[in-house]
Amino acid sequence: MNTVARVALDSPLPNLDRLFDYSIPPELQGVIAAGQRVRVSFGRSKKLLDAFVIETLEKSEFEGKLAPVAELVSAVSVLPPNIYKLARAVADRQSSTLADVLGGAVLTRSVAVEKKFAETAVLAQPSTKTNADKAKLHAVLAQPFEVTSQFEGGPIADWQEKLLSAALAKLNVGESVIIVVPDFRDLQQLRERISKSKLAERYVDYAADQTGSKRYASFLKCLSAGAHLVVGSRSAVYAPLQNLGLIAMFDDGDLNLQEQHSPYIHARDIALLRQTVDNCDLLFVSHARSCEVQRLVEMKYLSEAEQHFAAPAVAFDDSLSRVPTLAWQIIREASTQGAVLVQVSSKGTARTAYCQECSTRALCNQCHGPIWIDSSSMPRCRWCNAQNLAYRCPECNGDKIRQGFGGSTRTVAEFGKAFAGVQIIESTGDKPLLEIESGKKIVIATPGAEPSVSGGYEAVVILDANQALAKDSLRASEDAVRYWSNAIAKLGRGKRAVIAGVPQRIGQRFALWQQIELAQDELENRRELEFPPHVRLGSVEGPIEVITQLTEEFSIPGLQVLGPIQVRGSQGEQNMRFVLKYPYSIGAQVSEAIKAAQLKISAGLIKTSATGRVSRAVRVRMDDPEVI
Repeated sequence: MNTVARVALDSPLPNLDRLFDYSIPPELQGVIAAGQRVRVSFGRSKKLLDAFVIETLEKSEFEGKLAPVAELVSAVSVLPPNIYKLARAVADRQSSTLADVLGGAVLTRSVAVEKKFAETAVLAQPSTKTNADKAKLHAVLAQPFEVTSQFEGGPIADWQEKLLSAALAKLNVGESVIIVVPDFRDLQQLRERISKSKLAERYVDYAADQTGSKRYASFLKCLSAGAHLVVGSRSAVYAPLQNLGLIAMFDDGDLNLQEQHSPYIHARDIALLRQTVDNCDLLFVSHARSCEVQRLVEMKYLSEAEQHFAAPAVAFDDSLSRVPTLAWQIIREASTQGAVLVQVSSKGTARTAYCQECSTRALCNQCHGPIWIDSSSMPRCRWCNAQNLAYRCPECNGDKIRQGFGGSTRTVAEFGKAFAGVQIIESTGDKPLLEIESGKKIVIATPGAEPSVSGGYEAVVILDANQALAKDSLRASEDAVRYWSNAIAKLGRGKRAVIAGVPQRIGQRFALWQQIELAQDELENRRELEFPPHVRLGSVEGPIEVITQLTEEFSIPGLQVLGPIQVRGSQGEQNMRFVLKYPYSIGAQVSEAIKAAQLKISAGLIKTSATGRVSRAVRVRMDDPEVI
């Protein structure tokens, strides 16, 4: 009989990120099993720590006396071996701790829900699938139209049809499926479609917007026998299924899939790791191809699924006019037939003035405050209210100024005057609309907040394309193409779209719907500049004396340490940041070196935030989307 439990402590401390052996007291022998929650003592502290049993052994390699397991919290094994293996792989890749990963992988316990589950559930057995069973790893572009569906409910967005059809094929052979989507809008659309189909009886809602007890019930259901369809956002990729046949992800380029806390990992990377653990199929579906997926396709790690469909009718205008004549004409014509979608780059009202010649921000001649244009078209200073009729640009000596481009609120006001009698609707990220009724109206929406309409829009117009491309971000071009593509995917079949202010090269590719070629161009630019995803860019942030010592502790061929630069911490404190640039081939080596240096240099450097959350003084991101 096994008398030793090897446990992982639920602690964020790097020096406790390993397994510890405890003796199993006689009354718990034969009861304690791998995956269960227990409480144990540690060191001289009288406070018991939460822990997970990883395995049980007949004998420990430790020759001293073992402390006993103090308490069995629950008899339900909530950490199956495959999820432990995945969590360990994520922690090692991201130079994080197992406890940080398990905080998102194993949901908070609900005693009442767990008690009910333990009384009735039949637990699933670990999968017997071997690596001899060849998994299929695909990337596919979805048509930007609704298509005829094999499921009830009429026409369906092609991305939904692809995900659900692939899921049904796996469920029919007794295997479970995980579908990951970026946000609540996508989740709601899938919920409605699944509820009306034969998939409803297999459906497990893994959405983060549920109550804690409902989320935990969904988590436990994944542990039960049967073929399940798990649908959720980024945390769904950790669902503890034992017969996983497919992970399918929509729109992997969306940064909502990026974890904002340790281990700071993207759901796409977790899916890639889990595929190796469970040997399941993997499917990436999107309207626009991300650079990361394009890199995997070019490496032949992912296969390009054959897709042949007619491109949408997209025209582009590269003039400097915010709303060119072509856009006005299409909006005017289409709004007499049905709903028109106009995507703008930002929300709100912008009245800040800029030099008309060089676009330098206009500043007051007297106090150097920002100039704005008031309702009487007078250039005034926001600080001292002085008139600036004699303005001169300090950069180009130009004497003419222009008003900055407005956001959604100002666009609503302008379009209300231009299209009298037409209903104008605003949808933004903080006040999004999921769906609108069909009819003659104009919808002004920011990227990602475009509502759906039955049958699709009569026309889609993209404004502020030049602003979207000029954002101070490495991903500006890729994000812009993705936002435009997702908006045009709401177009009715056979209808028209216009994109204004886009450079000719991107405009021509986009008008021909050459999504793969756009991704290839962007990836090639990243290669030339040695930017991600060609290489990995990480960061180490914290007090300057600590992170300087930290980076001096490791020297790895191929690793570049850049900086430091001054940044503001999450609590408003001034920190310093080093940027780490390294190839994928040495990622494991870099992660291990950082963890070893942390143990040596920053042991004990812990602080508690105002919310009571304990955080390490040094923040390590192995992949940091914010450094550029």
